[in-house]
Amino acid sequence: MSLCSVRERLRRTPLSDAVVRRIRALGLGRERGGAVRLSDEQLREGRRRELGRMGLIRAAANLDELPRAAEAELALAGRSNVGKSSLLNALVGKRSGGTTTRGLAPVQNRPGVTRSLNFYGSERRGARIVDMPGYGFAFASDGATAQWQAAMREFVVSRGGLLRVLLCVDARQSLRALDREFLLMLDREAGVPCLVVMTKCDLVPTSELARRFAVLEADLAELGLRGLRAGVHMVSSRTTAGVPELRRAIAREMPKGWLRFPRGGTEAAEVGGAEAKAGDAAEEEEAEAGAEPLGRTARRQRAKVAAVARLSQRVAAADAWARRKSRLSEQERSSRGRSRRRRQFGG
Repeated sequence: MSLCSVRERLRRTPLSDAVVRRIRALGLGRERGGAVRLSDEQLREGRRRELGRMGLIRAAANLDELPRAAEAELALAGRSNVGKSSLLNALVGKRSGGTTTRGLAPVQNRPGVTRSLNFYGSERRGARIVDMPGYGFAFASDGATAQWQAAMREFVVSRGGLLRVLLCVDARQSLRALDREFLLMLDREAGVPCLVVMTKCDLVPTSELARRFAVLEADLAELGLRGLRAGVHMVSSRTTAGVPELRRAIAREMPKGWLRFPRGGTEAAEVGGAEAKAGDAAEEEEAEAGAEPLGRTARRQRAKVAAVARLSQRVAAADAWARRKSRLSEQERSSRGRSRRRRQFGG
């Protein structure tokens, strides 16, 4: 679908007052005065650490490194740079900075940062979230990208009904061909249920966001997916607006006890009685004190992911310096040429 046709569809799509009210109630959209401000209660709920202590379990770059299947897993999927890692951080109550990570998963403002299937979980409970590489453009070789895609496809197909996929779509963009192909593969080949969420919803004007929401729902309906869960969700990982509502939708898809996400209102669901609650409180205190969430293996895996992120930064910096050096060399050669011509012609 061309950019012009998307704009034309947005122009022709009627503005739904109900969707606009929902966007404003969630604290999403951008008004004339700037981004919508959240209430203190919305901020507190959005930043709650509903999963307790989470840490990196495994970083799998190929099929041989995939861990055994858990009782249930949630995988974040989508095109490169749509905000999957930032959303993961928001879901677990961690914060992401603008260009570098301050949360659980590494985050940078460039596509292709996540270069492996990163499995995050808790030793005490069965909660497991998988941050998958983005499909589409990335700062990586064709061979590396093909390796990620193969590992990602094998993971999704092999997990089957044990997996739930959260497909992330940038609110500023439309559903692309790669998104459609991935959704059809999930539904027809893997039989994996899927939820869809629009990310970066604080960056889009409210009326445009409402129209983009309607267009996305129509595009999804055309695909006729059996495993697509009803309702498109909207969030901002930066402000956490819409994150509590998404948590509750995820909780309804997962087995009881898989996580602490609230299933109904704002109160957390029961997990294991008073003993589990006491353990959760102790975990929160340790987390605030900066305690290591997992053991030696998790630390090694976390260091591996951090090393990959640092290497990616160094490669990008080297590429930028090489381009700058090339431009300077061209400018210097051009300057020398002008000097020679002036000497030859007495300029």
